[in-house]
Amino acid sequence: MRTTKRGTARWLAALVGVVALTAPGLVAGTSVATAEEASLPSGNTDFRTWDDYVAEMDRLAAEHPDLVEKFVMPEKTTQGREVYGLVISSDVATADDKPAFVDVGLHHGNEWASAELTMEYAIEVVENADSPTYASLLDDARLVVVPVVNVDGLIADTRQVATGVDMNRNYGFGWANRSRPGTGPWSEPETRNMRWLLSTSQGTVFNTQHTCIKVVLYPPLLKAAGPAQDTPRLHALAADVAASYGPDYSALASADDYETNGEAIDYAYYATRGLSITTETCPDVRPRGHEFGPEVLDVYDNHAEAMTKAFTTAADPAEHATITGVAPKGSKLTLTKDFTMWTSPYEQADGTVAPTSFEEHLESSMTVTADDGTFSWGVNSSYRPVPAYTENGVEGPQTEYLTEPYTLTCESPTGRTASTTVNVDVGESVEAALDACREPTTVKATALPAVFGLDTVVLAHVQGKPKPDGEIVVEVDGREIGDGTLFKGRAAVRIDASTLSRGRHELTVTYAGSPTSAPSSTTTKLLVLRK
Repeated sequence: MRTTKRGTARWLAALVGVVALTAPGLVAGTSVATAEEASLPSGNTDFRTWDDYVAEMDRLAAEHPDLVEKFVMPEKTTQGREVYGLVISSDVATADDKPAFVDVGLHHGNEWASAELTMEYAIEVVENADSPTYASLLDDARLVVVPVVNVDGLIADTRQVATGVDMNRNYGFGWANRSRPGTGPWSEPETRNMRWLLSTSQGTVFNTQHTCIKVVLYPPLLKAAGPAQDTPRLHALAADVAASYGPDYSALASADDYETNGEAIDYAYYATRGLSITTETCPDVRPRGHEFGPEVLDVYDNHAEAMTKAFTTAADPAEHATITGVAPKGSKLTLTKDFTMWTSPYEQADGTVAPTSFEEHLESSMTVTADDGTFSWGVNSSYRPVPAYTENGVEGPQTEYLTEPYTLTCESPTGRTASTTVNVDVGESVEAALDACREPTTVKATALPAVFGLDTVVLAHVQGKPKPDGEIVVEVDGREIGDGTLFKGRAAVRIDASTLSRGRHELTVTYAGSPTSAPSSTTTKLLVLRK
């Protein structure tokens, strides 16, 4: 554990004084009970070091392998340190089809409480995964946690990363050359790590934890950008989260707190349309230095309630989009989107003031695990909010959404591929056509001539590798008249010809497909003879 500068020693000394008053013969006061109640899931009583965080994440992953996976961000920090996070979900190895609540701490390295609260909530969810609330959430969604995104800043106890840059001013979307933003958009490895995390995780809710004011903020960052298109949804989430901390917490657009550029929540919302908030917590008396009791212990229970609300929103199908379909078991599905985003205008090398653009790529993937090949993938909407940052500068407010379909690609275990485009909005479920990812089939059908008023038989042979199984449907002149089940690719279907007039009729045999075999059909003639 870390030895704090001021506050924890003072808080513990006060606690010792209270305990002394409870010696035999004295009446115990309520402060001891309050202190005992203000415990953390980990039982910690002091701030962690970076090594403590790594050990905690290692422990959770080792003790709960079906529930917790530890991952490493793509880039090391400026000083060469790895940055770690956790994915927490039931059957975590196959949970990529679930929407995510992405929860991160310590953008600012001297805001230690933000990392503690984030880590403790992860521990609570894991240690209580069999409770009704968390069990349901973990079945329906993933909790993606990075307790310390600015590792160098934590170790140095500085707001900025090692280069002196405020990483929460370094995000490319809306970037401007003020408030220690870096040499350019995305100049810092810590910020690029967050870009990777947000662009790959299908975070339907994103929270970045901070100190020290009492507010929950949401996009936009500039008043000139105007209200975000999803302001009613953003405000509802922020207000719900703020209410858990107490009546003195407020929920408002970040621009109404103070205007900034290049923050995480602006990029997250306008790139992915995930609901994005900055949660700031603070004791009633602003701490001088780091004070574990007021900043962490006294806040945690309310914080856990607040984060569970955010987690619940992330899991709610009404708050995200869903893509369904059928593909061979073991297939890898990949969802991508590419588009251009812009910074704010800033002074260029030639002295002109103009924005610059950068290309954005969203990509996430899942594996089909169901035996029947069905999948249901919780994702963000493909309809992206029109950003106020454009090649012409800041043009707000914007009220519309861009129709930018996802590209969904399937790669089967046998190497077959298929791609399709998908447009899907918040609260919608859309079925994707991936027939080409399944093995092709061919239907051949022969119908014995029918004598008017008597039954006849349709012989169907569905060819494919492996030999297809499943159902076939027989139609005559567009009307379903029989069905059957394939056995080793073949079926015989008896049909009643008593309702058919004499002469030639159009006969269609359709194979519905299976998890590994694509649907197909054929059309031939059925002859009905005079009795």
